[in-house]
Amino acid sequence: MPKSRHRKNQKKKSRSRTEKVLSQQKSFQKKMEVEFMKKMEEAQNKNTEIHEVSVDDDTSSSGVEFDEI
Repeated sequence: MPKSRHRKNQKKKSRSRTEKVLSQQKSFQKKMEVEFMKKMEEAQNKNTEIHEVSVDDDTSSSGVEFDEI
């Protein structure tokens, strides 16, 4: 146990700083997880939208012709 008030105050401040840094790290981690989950959801939705669209196998029926130069 610390004998001096100065040392006691130092420890108190140190613990306070450590807790502050850890809480910031946790909040940032949580924020990044939420952001990641949103991106994953968007990617899955985009992927399902691509699968839902039907594409004709015959490309000649598209009606677009190109002239050779």
